[in-house]
Amino acid sequence: MEMIKKYIRKEDLMKSGLIFSGLLIGLLLGFIEWTGLLIIVILGGMALMYSSLERNEQYSRFLYHSLAAVIFAACIALYQHIVPGFNNVLYFDKIRVSKDAVPFTMYFNADKLLAGLVLLLLVIPLRTDLWRGIKKTWMLFLMTLALLLSLSVLFHFVRFDFKFHSYFIIWGINNLFIVCMAEEVLFRGFLQRHLSLLNIRNADFISVAVAALGFGLLHWQGGAAYVSYAVVAGGMYGWIYQRSQNIFVNILAHFLFNVIHIIFFTYPFLQ
Repeated sequence: MEMIKKYIRKEDLMKSGLIFSGLLIGLLLGFIEWTGLLIIVILGGMALMYSSLERNEQYSRFLYHSLAAVIFAACIALYQHIVPGFNNVLYFDKIRVSKDAVPFTMYFNADKLLAGLVLLLLVIPLRTDLWRGIKKTWMLFLMTLALLLSLSVLFHFVRFDFKFHSYFIIWGINNLFIVCMAEEVLFRGFLQRHLSLLNIRNADFISVAVAALGFGLLHWQGGAAYVSYAVVAGGMYGWIYQRSQNIFVNILAHFLFNVIHIIFFTYPFLQ
């Protein structure tokens, strides 16, 4: 018991209880099965161990970095929906958001949501000074917006297409709390942050570049051109995180870009 008190903080135990309560609710509602619950509990245990090793540098750094690699790989498997035990709910099945766009399908991905929440609550330092982070990065966000939209039009991914459908509210909830939260937490809050703490030359640049590459590869289903575009987007989001050091700023920036995309341009992209 004394060892637990020494290496696992009281707030971590409270957050773990919150996650476990969410798992039980998901189990009762049928979003997850017992296998999925066990997998998330194991991921949560690894996250607690990772945080403890980060705070206690007297322990092996090899174990610390190895555990980071295992956590990242497990999250990628969950994000790609290749881990059993989750019943992701289909919301939209090949609908036409824009007349000349590819069909759009959207799921409520319980696996991605739960994995992201584990990292958000148990690994990433949570800063509440959101306004301060926004003031540091608002100009950078405008640059990101201009660059990404220009590239989208230049490479014929999208065209101007103003619209607002009633289902955008459901889309927005899903996009904010699952897509943006989970992706920013994994690639900026976890991977980029971990790499930036390494005692190597140009760690800040390397961390942004590697996280951006990983973010791009996550979008492999869109093809090589879309992966390249996502790498650029990941680099800009990484720059924002480097400036703000606030994961909530990144989640908000990612979400605002997606909102502008779906309302004012072809969504998800031209056929």
